[in-house]
Amino acid sequence: MNPSEKGWLKEYLEFRKPHPINLKPYKLKGRDSLLYKIIQPTGLIYGHPIHAPGLKHPKEQRWNSLGKMKIVLLESFFHSALLTSRQHPSTPDEWDNFYEHTAQSIGNFYCHVNPELLSKRLFYFKKVETTDLRYTEKILQRKLFLKTRWDSLWVSLFKNSILFLDTFYFGEWKIGRTQNIKQHKDGMKMMLLKIIAAATHANHILKSQQKNVFFDFLDSYNLSKAQTKLLKEAFREEITIDDIDLSLADTWLLKRFVLELTILMIWADKVVADEERFFLIKLANKLGLKEIDLDISLISIESFVVENWKEVYFLQNKHSYQVVTQMIQQRFTSILNNYRDKIISEIKQTHNLSELLGKWKYETLSDEEKEKTGTLIRKVLSTIPIFGITEIPDSFLQFPQIMKILP
Repeated sequence: MNPSEKGWLKEYLEFRKPHPINLKPYKLKGRDSLLYKIIQPTGLIYGHPIHAPGLKHPKEQRWNSLGKMKIVLLESFFHSALLTSRQHPSTPDEWDNFYEHTAQSIGNFYCHVNPELLSKRLFYFKKVETTDLRYTEKILQRKLFLKTRWDSLWVSLFKNSILFLDTFYFGEWKIGRTQNIKQHKDGMKMMLLKIIAAATHANHILKSQQKNVFFDFLDSYNLSKAQTKLLKEAFREEITIDDIDLSLADTWLLKRFVLELTILMIWADKVVADEERFFLIKLANKLGLKEIDLDISLISIESFVVENWKEVYFLQNKHSYQVVTQMIQQRFTSILNNYRDKIISEIKQTHNLSELLGKWKYETLSDEEKEKTGTLIRKVLSTIPIFGITEIPDSFLQFPQIMKILP
């Protein structure tokens, strides 16, 4: 099976059929937090899809980047549909029907969100129904945007990150909330571009790279002439965050998405200046989030970058890697200090952990003791909200690193 070849979707569904989606490891209840927890590690939210959630195909390493991205998007639709399903499949036949019906629904969904697709001829020789798997293949091919050069990264990032919104809207569409989805999505795009315009002026030193990022984003959105003109005027007039209506970001997931995409844009020069930090705090507050939520989002992004360093080519140099890992460590320490009393209480209640930590202060632990201590501390930290929502790199959860970030 190769996602770059015609007919790949039918073959993939045959592969997927015997493998149910398992939501138990996530230990979260809310749909928003669950969808974020499942999809965030894939990179789709950052416009840089790397691997699909859950199941891994044995031939994945042979696929090119575009092929991998198709599977990430398809699996994200599967998970979003499952989270909005009233009754989850339980038998192999039910799972088979679920996967096939969901795949067939993707074409109809995009025709609802982008009705102009109905007037476009996607196949040269004959008409193919929107419920046909071949139609879904073509739509997924059209929707993904891939650039490999650094100077094209931001166009790719912005276009692909909007696909994360599609997975959210797909769930809404599946449960019958079909009204105003297109208008809501278009409004979200306009709102995001206004925020990015405001962010480029946040430190009062408009850098050419940040300016280029904004116009790259603008060009990638396929907006109307009137919308483009409006956004260019907003950019020239140095729109501020106070001038922007953020009411469309009306769920926790959408708020998180807006905040993290803005963080990525500010990361264009790999530095978050004090004025930009203040801008992000103000944005978080206006979204109804707290400063700790901002730090958790920063850790989420930084953790993704560190965990996928070889694939995230736009930050690949030794100095940046060191800076990012140091920032994560500092943020962890700061956040965990907020839960100091809870952590101490959990440590006291965890069998043998207090004794092992007491011994560690005065003598070297054996490898077995270090492994046991690390396991017990990870169990304690799992009670802290950030560890439930954010995917933390394994390298930061090993014994030496954990001991550095504990309060």
